[in-house]
Amino acid sequence: MLTKNETLLFEIPILDTPKQNPSILRVILTKEFTRIDFGYTTPWYYIKGGWIKIAPETYLQNEETKEQYKLKEATGILIAPKRINFESTEDWQFFSLYFDPIPMKDCVLNMIEAEKPTPNDFNYYGIELKMKEGMEILNLN
Repeated sequence: MLTKNETLLFEIPILDTPKQNPSILRVILTKEFTRIDFGYTTPWYYIKGGWIKIAPETYLQNEETKEQYKLKEATGILIAPKRINFESTEDWQFFSLYFDPIPMKDCVLNMIEAEKPTPNDFNYYGIELKMKEGMEILNLN
């Protein structure tokens, strides 16, 4: 059982999903928020590496209960319509998305940026969190 100051960190294996960039690096659960950390590398097919942004209506969804958890904050990425423009195909970006806190129990999450996604949207399905696999760390607040 978590105490008030404990936080769980989950390392996420590569998901069986067509969207591999950005890659989910980890999920962090606290009583105040759920955080997903990403690593993004610019694709080769854009002359200057392209751009990234996140939609303000992005949410997490519990796959079983369909409960949704809204995006509260983003760091390292801009919220649309603003965007980060890259300078080259050698650029990269780490960023974090903060959502309303999810219950601290086993679940499978989907992160939905768009209900009808285009290839540019960051939708991820099947993010499995097993509480016994979470590493306890000091509170990040």
